[in-house]
Amino acid sequence: MTADIITFILVVGIGSTIALDLWGFFTAKIGWMPGTHWPSVGRWLLGIPAGRLVLDGNDTRLHTGAEAATGWIFHYLIGLAYAVMFPLFWGAGFVAAPTVFPFILIGVVISTLAGLIILMPGMGGGLFARKLPNAGGMIAYVLVAHIVFALAQYLLALAVA
Repeated sequence: MTADIITFILVVGIGSTIALDLWGFFTAKIGWMPGTHWPSVGRWLLGIPAGRLVLDGNDTRLHTGAEAATGWIFHYLIGLAYAVMFPLFWGAGFVAAPTVFPFILIGVVISTLAGLIILMPGMGGGLFARKLPNAGGMIAYVLVAHIVFALAQYLLALAVA
């Protein structure tokens, strides 16, 4: 059972994060939204211990390799953390028989709120993107991206069940 849980977490966590990244690349390609710039997230994260809780939008320095690595690793660790929540909250049996509701709750609701309440303000966009000129469009983008994320979580969970 432990191997099944680990497989579930790795496949669902990494696979759904890859799906989210592919969605971001697609939306950037068609000109809707550019997706999250993970090196900037890395810069933000690395600045937190120094007391910089909000990314300085005026910082035009090139991103370092450490910032890029930090951002991308953080991104995939969060995807894995969401995958851990399924067997943690719904039990080990969930891995063998996943149901839709937990993926809507975690993959859509919680991950969307985390993006809009934690990541967006940290990146300088304000709570629910209120500081951005296209706040409504950004909220729609984040919601649709996390629907794609949740759908990938569910389909991957079914594939490994």
